[in-house]
Amino acid sequence: MNHVDLQRRLSSLGFYHGQIDGRIGPQSKAAILACLTDGPDYPVDTRDIAVAASILRVEEAKVWAVYDVESSGDAFIGGRPTILFEPHRFSKSTDHRFDRSHPALSSRTWNRKLYSRSQGGRWEQLLSAVALDVDAGFMSASYGAFQILGENYAVCGAPDPWSFAWRQAQTEGDQLDAFIRFIEGRGLTGALRRGDWAAFARGYNGTAYRENKYDEKLAAAFARRMK
Repeated sequence: MNHVDLQRRLSSLGFYHGQIDGRIGPQSKAAILACLTDGPDYPVDTRDIAVAASILRVEEAKVWAVYDVESSGDAFIGGRPTILFEPHRFSKSTDHRFDRSHPALSSRTWNRKLYSRSQGGRWEQLLSAVALDVDAGFMSASYGAFQILGENYAVCGAPDPWSFAWRQAQTEGDQLDAFIRFIEGRGLTGALRRGDWAAFARGYNGTAYRENKYDEKLAAAFARRMK
C-alpha cells in the first residue's frame, strides 16, 4: 500500500478529510491514530480463551500465560492496541535505506535503547515509520494482547499490513483470532502442547528470547494460571 492508498482508505472510513496528496503529515497521522483508537476494544473472557484452547488443543492456562506475558495485562491503552515498534525489523523491511537518515526508526541490529518506554512514544515511532513506508511501518510493530508482529499479517489472514493493524485495533477477540492463526501457521502448536517454553519462545519471540527470558516468564505465568 502506498501513501495515497492509505489516505483513501482513511477517507473512506470517515477519518481523513484532507487532500489525497500522499503526504503523511499531521492531519494524516491524526487520522491514523483516530482510526486505530475507534475500537470497540471488547475484552476476551474465559469462554473466548476456552474456545481458543480447544482449537489449539492446549490447556487454557497456556493461552492465558501468553496473554499475561505479551500484554502485561493491557491489550489496549488509551483506546489503542498496546504496541512495540521494532526498528531492526523496519530496517530489514526497507532494505536498510533509512538507517542513516532515521537512526531512531531504522537500525540494522536489535538495540534495546531504541525502544520508547511510553505507548505515546511508540505510536509516534510507528507513525513516523509509516510516513516513510506504509507497509514496512505497519509490519514493524507488534500489537495487542499477544504482541504479534505486523510482518505476520498474511499468516494471520489479513490482506495487507494496514488491515492487520486495523483488525488488531478492533477487539481482543480479533487479537485472539490472530494468535490462533499465528500459532497454527508458524507450527508452534506442538511446542505449546508439550509446554516446551524455550522452543515456543524461540518461534514466537525470536532468537533474542533468552536475553529477555521469555521462556522463563511464560513458564512462570503458566504455573500461576494453573494454581
